[in-house]
Amino acid sequence: MSMKVLGIVFSYADRENLRELTKIRTLSSVPFGGKYRIIDFILSNFVNSGIQEVSIITRNNYHSLIDHLGSGKEWDLTRKIGGLRILSPFSNPGGTDNGTYLGTIDALSKNMHSIKRSLAEYVVITGSSFICSIDYDDIIRSHIDRQADITAVYARQRPDFELPDGIPLLRMDDQERVNELCYFNDDCDPNTTTFSLGMFVLRKSLLESLVADSIAYGRYDFYRDIIQRLSNQLNIRGYEYRKNYFEISSVSGYMKENMRLLKEDVRKQTFEMPVYTKVKDSVPAQYGAGSKVSNSIISDGCRIEGTVINSILSRGVVVGKGAVVQNSIVMQNTEIMRNVSLNYVILDKDVIVRESRQLVGHETYPVVIEKKSII
Repeated sequence: MSMKVLGIVFSYADRENLRELTKIRTLSSVPFGGKYRIIDFILSNFVNSGIQEVSIITRNNYHSLIDHLGSGKEWDLTRKIGGLRILSPFSNPGGTDNGTYLGTIDALSKNMHSIKRSLAEYVVITGSSFICSIDYDDIIRSHIDRQADITAVYARQRPDFELPDGIPLLRMDDQERVNELCYFNDDCDPNTTTFSLGMFVLRKSLLESLVADSIAYGRYDFYRDIIQRLSNQLNIRGYEYRKNYFEISSVSGYMKENMRLLKEDVRKQTFEMPVYTKVKDSVPAQYGAGSKVSNSIISDGCRIEGTVINSILSRGVVVGKGAVVQNSIVMQNTEIMRNVSLNYVILDKDVIVRESRQLVGHETYPVVIEKKSII
């Protein structure tokens, strides 16, 4: 990529339906697919597209994110010029006392001192609710070729994906010019199935101007106060993303989207470009005599003595003899003792499930056990 581009990530999302997973961490640091975090896919998309300067806007519960990212060396973002910056509301001039923002535009405004320091000509903005493998270089070239003011990346509803309430839907003409934005289950045409992936491309100078004007008039929401309000004044174009995506807006959705990774075709498309993550010196997974594993993702450092079926295990998980783990997500360094039975369960990090315990949830309502719990 010849032009200089700044990536901006909103690491959080206002999703009450994710409270069990985001109570102690920001959305972008939620584990996904075993050894990865959501932020790994976002940063990997940037560096695979040649974007070498990234600012991550945080709000609260971001300590695990900082620990995971470190200096950014795993993503080759440890640089004297550009590189990785984590922007917290507590450390910024104009940041609010309680670490909250009035909206996405407010968050951009209160971090504008850092954005203005960048020498980038273009900005790519993304949230953390969608996971995909995407080439921003192609999107930026399309943005320039069509002389767009803003390019909004969108996708079409897939057959197995139920649109969550409040997701922004885009209506466009046959040239992909955005002429209307509405919210699902609010004021939208029920036949509209093209929804925003929360990714936008625009010139940095335009972003600075739009944010300043919006703040001056007390407007704080990027979707409502820029995309929706200015759709007739700016050349806002859509860019269709046609490949696989994952949407994380609820605990049941998180379970379902993780389970989709167990399908070989989905997994192959998700990892068609490299996905980088924090390196840990873990031994390969160990399998005891009599252990059984079927259609599962088992990360390094796991020790399996029991049975694992249709499940995803992060690093360092122990499954004892006689234990059966089915249709479940088990996060890092969790111990499942002998003769335990789990079905449709999400175990957070450092959980201990004692011998002979039985936990059963449902595909649409999995049981969630908080970090460091002892069951």
